[in-house]
Amino acid sequence: MKRVLPMLVLIAGSWITSLRACELPRLTKDLKLRKQSYQEQKKLPYLKETYFSISPEDLGDGLKVGRLNLPGTEKAVKALLSDDQACKYSNLDSILLWKDGKLLFEMYSRRGRVDGPHYAMSITKTLTSITLARAIQIGLLSMEDLDKPIISFMPEINQSKIQSGVKTVTLRDALYMKSGLRFPDNNFAGSLGRDYPRQQFFQKLFEETAPINAASKEYKYTGTDPSLIMMIIDVKTGGKVQQFIAKEIAAKFGAIYCWDNQGCGIPKCGAGSSFTSRSLLKIGTAVLQGGKFNGKQLLSADYVKLIMDRKKGDGYFYYFHNRRRKSAGKDVYFISGIGAGGQYMATFPELNIVAVATAHNKKQIGLPLDAILEHLIPLFTK
Repeated sequence: MKRVLPMLVLIAGSWITSLRACELPRLTKDLKLRKQSYQEQKKLPYLKETYFSISPEDLGDGLKVGRLNLPGTEKAVKALLSDDQACKYSNLDSILLWKDGKLLFEMYSRRGRVDGPHYAMSITKTLTSITLARAIQIGLLSMEDLDKPIISFMPEINQSKIQSGVKTVTLRDALYMKSGLRFPDNNFAGSLGRDYPRQQFFQKLFEETAPINAASKEYKYTGTDPSLIMMIIDVKTGGKVQQFIAKEIAAKFGAIYCWDNQGCGIPKCGAGSSFTSRSLLKIGTAVLQGGKFNGKQLLSADYVKLIMDRKKGDGYFYYFHNRRRKSAGKDVYFISGIGAGGQYMATFPELNIVAVATAHNKKQIGLPLDAILEHLIPLFTK
């Protein structure tokens, strides 16, 4: 249910200086950063006033900051705040915008907190792809491995019992949501996970799936395919994929996060992670910059090229959405992780922009992106 925000009070003349209101909102001391699950975040009280800045604070978190001072900035920000006040974008929690190496705009509303991990929903799939990109960069896997059968990486699978066609499923198939794994109902895989750990879980999936053939290997959006990728990384890390994420993703990016496990013991991949908006922004900038963050090659450049390759056309590849939208009457192309409720980690390659939005909308997934396209992107396309 929408709740009207308290009126935002602006000090006269503040537009001329930093264009900042109030202090950066943070979690209270009684709330644990690592326990900000989907259910816990529902308990967060709404902020009493919206925080926004066109000159974000340098928090020493690896994000360089700058100032948004283009012609039209005051009008654009005022309009965004007014529309948010009127709940035009439903329950918006944060918007951040980075361009040309610097964070230029930062806004928190309702449940948004600078240090509070926000549930990422299906951006968790995108982050699974990021985890794979890191695994390739440090040599746990190779680009050639993308076209190898999934089961070749799972030594515990009894191949004599698996359904026909399973041996043909490659990592790239799973990364395109084209594994062909099909089950009686959408809850089938989740219910199995409670009884079978790790590779035993996938053994059952491979036994219980319908036969896989060319017809079944059509695109189907599912949480099972990303789990195949995560399971392979788990095997390659000796059953320590959570530690790998902590060391090779969170530590390298300086990310504040929590990532729950699914029943079978590996991290959830369809949804189930929570990251702060600044953390998502840092990861997004690495995607836009060929896998580099602050000059260090953290993600495989070759893998990132696949993500950013526009020749694929519009669609969903490597757990990133490739889409086009209108902004101030102009076509804008973006490559983005997108999550239910209005979560975005969006790169705009032609503009060298990364934007992050979080929200807790019900079904209205596109509204936070509308806020960015209507008010902020036009500043850079005039």
